[in-house]
Amino acid sequence: MNERSIGDALARRFCVLAAPLLALAACSTVNLPDAPKTIRQAANPHYKIGAPYKIDGRWYVPKVDETYDETGVASWYGDAFHGKLTANGEIFDKRRLSAAHKTLPLPTIAEVENLENGRRIVVRVNDRGPFVDDRVIDLSHAAADELGFTGKGLARVRVRYVGEAEVTSLAALPGDKSAKPAATRVARTKPALSPQTVAADGEADHLGDLIASTTGQTRADVSLAAASAPAEMWVEIAQLDNLNALESMRLDPNLGPVTVQSAESGGRLWQSLRIGPFIDEAIAVASLSRVQAAGFGGARIIRSAGG
Repeated sequence: MNERSIGDALARRFCVLAAPLLALAACSTVNLPDAPKTIRQAANPHYKIGAPYKIDGRWYVPKVDETYDETGVASWYGDAFHGKLTANGEIFDKRRLSAAHKTLPLPTIAEVENLENGRRIVVRVNDRGPFVDDRVIDLSHAAADELGFTGKGLARVRVRYVGEAEVTSLAALPGDKSAKPAATRVARTKPALSPQTVAADGEADHLGDLIASTTGQTRADVSLAAASAPAEMWVEIAQLDNLNALESMRLDPNLGPVTVQSAESGGRLWQSLRIGPFIDEAIAVASLSRVQAAGFGGARIIRSAGG
Protein backbone atom coordinates (compact mmCIF):
# COMPACT_ATOMS: atom_id res chain seq x y z
CA MET A 1 0.00 0.00 0.00
CA ASN A 2 1.49 3.36 -0.97
CA GLU A 3 1.27 6.49 1.19
CA ARG A 4 -1.59 7.95 -0.85
CA SER A 5 -3.64 4.75 -0.50
CA ILE A 6 -3.07 4.61 3.26
CA GLY A 7 -3.90 8.31 3.58
CA ASP A 8 -7.13 7.87 1.65
CA ALA A 9 -8.05 4.84 3.72
CA LEU A 10 -7.49 6.75 6.96
CA ALA A 11 -9.52 9.68 5.68
CA ARG A 12 -12.33 7.31 4.75
CA ARG A 13 -12.19 5.92 8.28
CA PHE A 14 -13.14 9.29 9.78
CA CYS A 15 -15.81 9.71 7.14
CA VAL A 16 -17.56 6.47 8.03
CA LEU A 17 -17.31 7.22 11.75
CA ALA A 18 -19.95 9.86 11.21
CA ALA A 19 -22.32 7.48 9.43
CA PRO A 20 -24.52 6.40 12.35
CA LEU A 21 -24.89 10.00 13.52
CA LEU A 22 -25.50 11.73 10.22
CA ALA A 23 -27.84 9.09 8.75
CA LEU A 24 -28.74 10.18 5.20
CA ALA A 25 -25.89 12.65 5.17
CA ALA A 26 -23.32 9.94 5.90
CA CYS A 27 -20.29 10.21 3.62
CA SER A 28 -22.51 10.90 0.60
CA THR A 29 -25.96 11.86 -0.58
CA VAL A 30 -28.74 9.42 -1.38
CA ASN A 31 -28.84 10.51 -5.04
CA LEU A 32 -25.95 9.43 -7.22
CA PRO A 33 -24.90 12.31 -9.47
CA ASP A 34 -22.88 11.71 -12.60
CA ALA A 35 -19.19 11.02 -12.24
CA PRO A 36 -16.93 14.00 -12.90
CA LYS A 37 -16.33 14.58 -16.61
CA THR A 38 -12.59 14.82 -16.07
CA ILE A 39 -10.67 12.51 -13.77
CA ARG A 40 -7.38 14.16 -12.92
CA GLN A 41 -5.63 11.00 -11.75
CA ALA A 42 -4.48 8.42 -14.26
CA ALA A 43 -5.63 4.87 -13.64
CA ASN A 44 -3.02 2.12 -13.34
CA PRO A 45 -5.00 -1.02 -12.45
CA HIS A 46 -2.88 -3.96 -11.32
CA TYR A 47 -3.07 -7.12 -9.25
CA LYS A 48 -1.85 -6.54 -5.72
CA ILE A 49 -1.45 -8.55 -2.56
CA GLY A 50 0.99 -6.28 -0.76
CA ALA A 51 3.31 -6.64 2.21
CA PRO A 52 2.02 -6.63 5.81
CA TYR A 53 1.21 -3.11 6.99
CA LYS A 54 0.36 -1.37 10.24
CA ILE A 55 -2.49 1.09 10.90
CA ASP A 56 -3.12 2.57 14.35
CA GLY A 57 -0.90 0.00 16.04
CA ARG A 58 -2.56 -3.00 14.39
CA TRP A 59 -0.97 -5.25 11.79
CA TYR A 60 -2.78 -6.44 8.68
CA VAL A 61 -1.44 -9.28 6.52
CA PRO A 62 -2.79 -9.35 2.95
CA LYS A 63 -2.99 -12.83 1.46
CA VAL A 64 -4.86 -15.13 -0.89
CA ASP A 65 -7.54 -16.92 1.12
CA GLU A 66 -9.98 -18.91 -0.98
CA THR A 67 -11.77 -20.08 2.18
CA TYR A 68 -12.43 -16.55 3.44
CA ASP A 69 -15.86 -16.33 5.09
CA GLU A 70 -16.40 -13.67 7.74
CA THR A 71 -19.35 -12.09 9.50
CA GLY A 72 -19.20 -8.56 10.86
CA VAL A 73 -20.11 -4.92 10.32
CA ALA A 74 -20.06 -3.19 6.94
CA SER A 75 -19.86 0.54 6.26
CA TRP A 76 -19.88 2.52 2.99
CA TYR A 77 -18.17 5.45 1.27
CA GLY A 78 -19.00 7.66 -1.69
CA ASP A 79 -18.58 11.34 -2.61
CA ALA A 80 -15.30 12.04 -0.80
CA PHE A 81 -13.46 9.36 -2.80
CA HIS A 82 -15.37 9.37 -6.09
CA GLY A 83 -12.88 9.63 -8.97
CA LYS A 84 -9.83 8.95 -6.79
CA LEU A 85 -7.40 6.07 -7.10
CA THR A 86 -8.01 2.84 -5.21
CA ALA A 87 -5.19 0.90 -3.54
CA ASN A 88 -4.54 -1.12 -6.72
CA GLY A 89 -4.63 1.84 -9.09
CA GLU A 90 -8.24 1.73 -10.28
CA ILE A 91 -10.57 4.72 -10.31
CA PHE A 92 -13.17 4.54 -7.57
CA ASP A 93 -16.69 4.99 -8.93
CA LYS A 94 -19.31 5.15 -6.19
CA ARG A 95 -22.00 4.14 -8.73
CA ARG A 96 -20.41 0.72 -9.25
CA LEU A 97 -20.48 -2.35 -7.02
CA SER A 98 -17.07 -2.25 -5.40
CA ALA A 99 -15.60 -2.51 -1.92
CA ALA A 100 -12.56 -2.02 0.29
CA HIS A 101 -11.11 -4.87 2.37
CA LYS A 102 -8.07 -5.02 4.63
CA THR A 103 -6.41 -8.23 3.46
CA LEU A 104 -7.99 -9.80 0.36
CA PRO A 105 -5.97 -9.56 -2.89
CA LEU A 106 -6.91 -6.71 -5.21
CA PRO A 107 -8.97 -7.11 -7.29
CA THR A 108 -11.05 -9.94 -5.85
CA ILE A 109 -14.69 -10.85 -6.29
CA ALA A 110 -16.61 -11.26 -3.01
CA GLU A 111 -20.20 -11.95 -2.09
CA VAL A 112 -21.75 -9.73 0.57
CA GLU A 113 -25.01 -10.64 2.30
CA ASN A 114 -26.92 -8.20 4.48
CA LEU A 115 -27.91 -10.41 7.40
CA GLU A 116 -30.51 -7.88 8.51
CA ASN A 117 -32.69 -8.09 5.38
CA GLY A 118 -31.39 -11.06 3.39
CA ARG A 119 -30.19 -9.03 0.38
CA ARG A 120 -27.09 -10.36 -1.35
CA ILE A 121 -24.75 -8.93 -4.00
CA VAL A 122 -21.38 -9.61 -5.63
CA VAL A 123 -18.77 -6.83 -5.44
CA ARG A 124 -15.32 -6.12 -6.83
CA VAL A 125 -12.82 -5.61 -3.98
CA ASN A 126 -10.31 -3.05 -5.26
CA ASP A 127 -9.35 -0.93 -2.24
CA ARG A 128 -8.01 -1.17 1.33
CA GLY A 129 -10.00 -0.53 4.52
CA PRO A 130 -12.01 -0.04 6.66
CA PHE A 131 -9.81 0.70 9.67
CA VAL A 132 -12.56 1.47 12.18
CA ASP A 133 -13.25 -0.87 15.07
CA ASP A 134 -13.66 -4.40 13.68
CA ARG A 135 -15.57 -3.58 10.50
CA VAL A 136 -14.99 -6.24 7.87
CA ILE A 137 -15.75 -4.37 4.63
CA ASP A 138 -16.31 -0.86 3.28
CA LEU A 139 -18.76 -0.79 0.37
CA SER A 140 -19.31 1.73 -2.40
CA HIS A 141 -22.44 3.87 -2.23
CA ALA A 142 -24.09 1.79 -4.95
CA ALA A 143 -23.28 -1.48 -3.20
CA ALA A 144 -24.64 -0.24 0.13
CA ASP A 145 -27.74 0.98 -1.67
CA GLU A 146 -28.28 -2.45 -3.22
CA LEU A 147 -27.98 -3.99 0.24
CA GLY A 148 -30.40 -1.43 1.65
CA PHE A 149 -28.40 0.32 4.36
CA THR A 150 -27.26 3.67 2.97
CA GLY A 151 -29.57 5.56 5.29
CA LYS A 152 -28.56 3.56 8.33
CA GLY A 153 -24.85 3.80 7.56
CA LEU A 154 -23.88 0.39 8.96
CA ALA A 155 -25.14 -3.17 8.57
CA ARG A 156 -24.26 -6.62 9.81
CA VAL A 157 -23.07 -8.67 6.86
CA ARG A 158 -21.46 -11.92 5.79
CA VAL A 159 -18.54 -11.62 3.34
CA ARG A 160 -17.33 -14.61 1.32
CA TYR A 161 -14.55 -15.02 -1.22
CA VAL A 162 -15.86 -15.85 -4.70
CA GLY A 163 -12.80 -15.72 -6.96
CA GLU A 164 -10.15 -13.69 -8.65
CA ALA A 165 -11.23 -10.69 -10.74
CA GLU A 166 -9.96 -9.67 -14.16
CA VAL A 167 -7.53 -6.78 -13.72
CA THR A 168 -8.75 -5.08 -16.89
CA SER A 169 -12.44 -5.24 -15.96
CA LEU A 170 -14.55 -2.70 -14.09
CA ALA A 171 -16.80 -3.20 -11.11
CA ALA A 172 -20.30 -4.02 -12.27
CA LEU A 173 -23.12 -1.49 -12.33
CA PRO A 174 -26.27 -2.34 -10.35
CA GLY A 175 -28.51 -4.63 -12.38
CA ASP A 176 -25.76 -5.59 -14.83
CA LYS A 177 -26.43 -9.30 -15.30
CA SER A 178 -23.92 -9.66 -18.13
CA ALA A 179 -20.85 -8.87 -16.04
CA LYS A 180 -18.62 -11.87 -15.42
CA PRO A 181 -17.96 -11.85 -11.66
CA ALA A 182 -14.75 -13.87 -11.56
CA ALA A 183 -11.93 -14.90 -13.82
CA THR A 184 -10.27 -18.28 -13.96
CA ARG A 185 -7.46 -18.28 -11.43
CA VAL A 186 -4.10 -18.60 -13.13
CA ALA A 187 -0.69 -17.85 -11.68
CA ARG A 188 -1.68 -15.66 -8.73
CA THR A 189 -1.48 -18.29 -5.99
CA LYS A 190 1.36 -20.19 -7.67
CA PRO A 191 3.52 -17.51 -9.30
CA ALA A 192 6.09 -19.91 -10.70
CA LEU A 193 3.62 -21.38 -13.20
CA SER A 194 4.42 -18.33 -15.28
CA PRO A 195 7.88 -16.72 -15.40
CA GLN A 196 6.27 -13.30 -15.63
CA THR A 197 4.74 -13.01 -12.18
CA VAL A 198 3.20 -9.91 -10.63
CA ALA A 199 5.09 -8.09 -7.90
CA ALA A 200 3.56 -6.40 -4.87
CA ASP A 201 3.44 -3.03 -6.62
CA GLY A 202 1.78 -4.51 -9.71
CA GLU A 203 4.85 -4.30 -11.96
CA ALA A 204 5.79 -7.33 -14.10
CA ASP A 205 8.58 -9.48 -12.69
CA HIS A 206 10.72 -10.74 -15.57
CA LEU A 207 12.26 -13.68 -13.74
CA GLY A 208 11.47 -15.91 -16.70
CA ASP A 209 13.65 -13.81 -18.97
CA LEU A 210 16.44 -13.88 -16.39
CA ILE A 211 16.36 -17.65 -15.98
CA ALA A 212 16.09 -18.23 -19.73
CA SER A 213 19.05 -15.96 -20.50
CA THR A 214 21.32 -17.52 -17.87
CA THR A 215 20.47 -21.16 -18.60
CA GLY A 216 20.07 -21.00 -22.38
CA GLN A 217 16.44 -22.08 -22.16
CA THR A 218 13.53 -20.44 -23.87
CA ARG A 219 10.68 -18.90 -21.87
CA ALA A 220 8.51 -21.82 -23.02
CA ASP A 221 11.09 -24.27 -21.59
CA VAL A 222 11.03 -22.45 -18.25
CA SER A 223 7.24 -22.47 -18.17
CA LEU A 224 7.09 -26.19 -19.02
CA ALA A 225 9.61 -27.07 -16.33
CA ALA A 226 7.68 -25.05 -13.76
CA ALA A 227 4.41 -26.71 -14.71
CA SER A 228 5.84 -30.24 -14.37
CA ALA A 229 7.66 -29.81 -11.05
CA PRO A 230 5.67 -31.41 -8.23
CA ALA A 231 7.04 -29.80 -5.06
CA GLU A 232 6.34 -26.32 -3.69
CA MET A 233 9.14 -24.09 -2.46
CA TRP A 234 9.15 -20.80 -0.62
CA VAL A 235 11.83 -18.19 -0.06
CA GLU A 236 11.78 -17.38 3.63
CA ILE A 237 13.05 -13.86 4.18
CA ALA A 238 13.03 -14.03 7.97
CA GLN A 239 11.34 -15.44 11.05
CA LEU A 240 9.78 -12.96 13.46
CA ASP A 241 8.39 -13.50 16.93
CA ASN A 242 6.55 -10.19 16.68
CA LEU A 243 5.22 -8.45 13.57
CA ASN A 244 6.37 -5.12 15.01
CA ALA A 245 9.85 -6.13 13.88
CA LEU A 246 8.67 -5.42 10.32
CA GLU A 247 8.97 -1.71 11.09
CA SER A 248 12.75 -1.97 11.09
CA MET A 249 12.83 -3.99 7.86
CA ARG A 250 12.93 -2.29 4.50
CA LEU A 251 11.10 -4.60 2.14
CA ASP A 252 11.53 -3.75 -1.51
CA PRO A 253 8.11 -4.37 -3.18
CA ASN A 254 9.98 -5.62 -6.24
CA LEU A 255 11.02 -8.71 -4.29
CA GLY A 256 7.55 -10.09 -4.90
CA PRO A 257 4.27 -10.64 -3.04
CA VAL A 258 5.21 -11.14 0.62
CA THR A 259 3.04 -13.28 2.87
CA VAL A 260 3.20 -14.10 6.57
CA GLN A 261 2.64 -17.65 7.78
CA SER A 262 2.88 -19.23 11.19
CA ALA A 263 5.79 -21.65 11.63
CA GLU A 264 7.04 -23.60 14.63
CA SER A 265 10.76 -23.75 15.28
CA GLY A 266 12.63 -24.74 18.42
CA GLY A 267 9.38 -25.24 20.28
CA ARG A 268 8.28 -21.64 19.60
CA LEU A 269 5.70 -20.24 17.23
CA TRP A 270 7.19 -17.73 14.77
CA GLN A 271 5.86 -15.58 11.98
CA SER A 272 7.51 -16.74 8.78
CA LEU A 273 7.93 -13.96 6.21
CA ARG A 274 7.89 -15.62 2.78
CA ILE A 275 7.77 -15.14 -0.98
CA GLY A 276 6.17 -17.85 -3.10
CA PRO A 277 5.18 -20.55 -3.58
CA PHE A 278 7.48 -21.65 -6.41
CA ILE A 279 7.44 -25.06 -8.06
CA ASP A 280 10.58 -24.55 -10.16
CA GLU A 281 13.85 -24.66 -8.24
CA ALA A 282 15.74 -22.42 -10.67
CA ILE A 283 13.19 -19.64 -10.22
CA ALA A 284 13.17 -20.12 -6.44
CA VAL A 285 16.98 -19.86 -6.38
CA ALA A 286 16.89 -16.70 -8.50
CA SER A 287 14.35 -15.18 -6.09
CA LEU A 288 16.54 -16.19 -3.13
CA SER A 289 19.52 -14.44 -4.73
CA ARG A 290 17.53 -11.23 -5.12
CA VAL A 291 16.36 -11.39 -1.49
CA GLN A 292 19.90 -11.94 -0.23
CA ALA A 293 21.21 -9.13 -2.43
CA ALA A 294 18.59 -6.85 -0.85
CA GLY A 295 20.27 -7.36 2.54
CA PHE A 296 18.57 -10.45 3.94
CA GLY A 297 21.58 -12.75 4.15
CA GLY A 298 19.77 -15.25 6.32
CA ALA A 299 17.08 -15.94 3.73
CA ARG A 300 16.62 -19.56 2.72
CA ILE A 301 14.53 -21.85 0.56
CA ILE A 302 12.03 -24.02 2.39
CA ARG A 303 9.86 -26.73 0.91
CA SER A 304 6.09 -26.98 1.33
CA ALA A 305 3.85 -24.46 3.13
CA GLY A 306 4.72 -25.94 6.50
CA GLY A 307 8.45 -25.23 6.22
